[in-house]
Amino acid sequence: MAGSSTCMAPAASDADTSSKIPLNMIQTEPSYIQPLKEIRDDRVSGASELSREAALVFILFSTQHKAGSNDEFFQKLLTLGVALITAQPHMAPIFNLVNSILYSAEESLLTLSLEELSEFTKEKAEEFNCNSLSSIQLIAQHGEKLIEDGSRVLTFSSSGSILAILKKAKEGGQAFEVIACESRPMLEGQLLARFLGNANIPVTLITDAAMGAYVPKVDLLLVGADSISETSFVNKIGTFCLGLLSKEYQVPLYVACERSKFISTDWLPDSFAQGDTKEILEEELLGVKVENPYFEKIPLLLCQQVITNEGYFSPYDIPHYIRKTRLCHKLMEYLKAIHPKAPPA
Repeated sequence: MAGSSTCMAPAASDADTSSKIPLNMIQTEPSYIQPLKEIRDDRVSGASELSREAALVFILFSTQHKAGSNDEFFQKLLTLGVALITAQPHMAPIFNLVNSILYSAEESLLTLSLEELSEFTKEKAEEFNCNSLSSIQLIAQHGEKLIEDGSRVLTFSSSGSILAILKKAKEGGQAFEVIACESRPMLEGQLLARFLGNANIPVTLITDAAMGAYVPKVDLLLVGADSISETSFVNKIGTFCLGLLSKEYQVPLYVACERSKFISTDWLPDSFAQGDTKEILEEELLGVKVENPYFEKIPLLLCQQVITNEGYFSPYDIPHYIRKTRLCHKLMEYLKAIHPKAPPA
């Protein structure tokens, strides 16, 4: 993996299902088809990990492309970026990675040579990669302040950011207990519980349905997110219930994720793909329809604050920071057909 050798890889969190990659758009670059397929088909890795894989695709492109001019280079880069976004349309860091690289390339088309533009693109992808890897440690430094000695923390699903916060608090000498919901149907909570147990952090694993019995007994709720928009955040199905319990019992809920997961709702699909129904029911039942949603939107106002590598953000401040994002005009025009609800570029 490219990037600084000082970067440390975080643990994986939740992942999303994906739509078809328009592979016919990139037949001139067959070396990118396989990593794109792997990103598209990945249902285990978290948004941050997938965005780093997308950065690696850009790095490969910058060294292997066969463009003969800056304009051709940018068009190929744009096509590749759209393919990455449509591979995992709910993963905000991939959108932000693609947009940031295309914005920088678009701004430099008239000032850099083709060789310089290729190297510049490679450096931007490597920079994103390294920043993502180091962000987890910054989130841990900010988040550990919430874990007081003797406290009980309840978490849901598996998040690299949450794991890093809890391990950092343990390393800081805090004595606390974690209640981990198993997070059906993929049972990511079991994975998190295993990591915590290996780190000598006391942890109790419970069923998702039992969260209502445990929320009144804890001091803090911690969850991750795959994206955060102006009014909501996306996380594993069941998080909305946890947010409502947080409000009912006045137990603060904090969301932890990289700043790169902030994205306008204009660029997120309205619906979520479903998982395999056999994860819920192996045999068909007469007259019974089975649905298996993995993710859902949760009102942002249900959380106290968002913990990022840049510090704490109030739910009321997030729309302002999203509006400050500089957008690549060509990318916005291209995506307009995919996201008809989006505003003009």
